[in-house]
Amino acid sequence: MATFISVIIPTHNRPDLLDEAISSVVDQTLSDWEIIVVDDFSNPCVSPEQLQEKFGPKIRVLQHSSSMGGAAAKNTGIKAASGKYIAFLDDDDLYAPTYLEKAVSTLQKHPEINTLFMSVAWFGPNSKWTHESYTDAMNKILADLAGTQVTETLLEFDADRLFKALLKRVPMAFQRPVAAREQVMQIGLYQEDCLLWDCDWALRAALNGQCGLVTEGLYLQRSAGQGYSSQPRRRVDHSLSNLEIKKQLIKRNVRPDLAKLIRLNYIQSAQDLSWEYINQNQGLLAIRTMLTSFRYGIHFLQIKFLAHAIYSWGLSLRSKEQK
Repeated sequence: MATFISVIIPTHNRPDLLDEAISSVVDQTLSDWEIIVVDDFSNPCVSPEQLQEKFGPKIRVLQHSSSMGGAAAKNTGIKAASGKYIAFLDDDDLYAPTYLEKAVSTLQKHPEINTLFMSVAWFGPNSKWTHESYTDAMNKILADLAGTQVTETLLEFDADRLFKALLKRVPMAFQRPVAAREQVMQIGLYQEDCLLWDCDWALRAALNGQCGLVTEGLYLQRSAGQGYSSQPRRRVDHSLSNLEIKKQLIKRNVRPDLAKLIRLNYIQSAQDLSWEYINQNQGLLAIRTMLTSFRYGIHFLQIKFLAHAIYSWGLSLRSKEQK
């Protein structure tokens, strides 16, 4: 018989945190699960024997022969999963004890929901300011969505409104999905060359059926500055990935009204990236970014940003000449 739910845990060089993550699954109120640990070329590698000795036989370990990244690790787990449902857990995070029970029971009681997102609670030394930022982002997106309150802890969303809202921002709750395996495969695997792979997947999920949100913070997210992609120096990388996501969405066969909206959002994202370049005294890159955005439409703000980028580049050149 297929395991009821497969929990996929990608990991890389975090043995102690991995043990904590696995323990939070073992302690779930729902017991019909399997854990698939995908070791993304840790050094030393994760030992299946040691994990099974600590936590029991319902753990499998799959090994990457080179480091391929978190998206590839999730895909390896998806392909190997035997569960009716699939959930994900980062190796530095935890599940609240009722996480799996709540997710599965919600999907069973509400078959109209294809993808269920799970709200987040933060812990760790940086949790206070992270929680404040997350709460602000969630309040904004929930105001845009005006979701239907199905139960005290469950919201359902109009698919178009969700997609449009996620184009502006993808708060962490919408990066924590649980869905039937068939639904995951219909949405498609994670994009392995995309830094913001969870955001990209959430947008595609919104284009593939009804989505819901459990409003209880049952996914426990660690905030201790340990994230690989959350460092301040990655802001330009994040902006570039955001642009690439929008570019790929434009290439998809979406309705004309959605395609127009994505193009406008691409232009706005290009302006954000241009501003990052200007702040880093990289005026030429800011100019190139804005010139590229004219492929997707022409708006007054583009011209204004382009002029600002040219001016900033000129100042930078003049400063270099004076030195």
